[in-house]
Amino acid sequence: MFKSSLILIAFATIAAAIKLHDLVPGPGFSQLETDGAATISWDAEAGDPTFISLEIQNDVTLDSFEFARNIRVDSGSVTGILYEVPGGDAYYFQAVNAHNVLDVYATGEKFTVVGEVPPITYVLTSLA
Repeated sequence: MFKSSLILIAFATIAAAIKLHDLVPGPGFSQLETDGAATISWDAEAGDPTFISLEIQNDVTLDSFEFARNIRVDSGSVTGILYEVPGGDAYYFQAVNAHNVLDVYATGEKFTVVGEVPPITYVLTSLA
């Protein structure tokens, strides 16, 4: 039992070896903005998966946005578009399994997107 626990811990450490760097504005942009280009890079180590997908998560609204799918880990970076990502400061990147976004390999630091913040709409229903 103890030996199998150690093996699982070692495997978990290997699977989480990808380190995401800070997101930077892409070519032609001076800031991270809605519908603007952005570049993220990472460090990978032996034993990391061959492919990852990159997702943008929002801590406040719990929204998720796909940034790049099935990227070769050995490429080290990718530039994409912050397509329809609203303005806000609670975003972070996740490197996930290319076939299962619930399998998270790495989480990046929080970042801010400059852009219009959508209004919040509440729907009230009557219980009568």
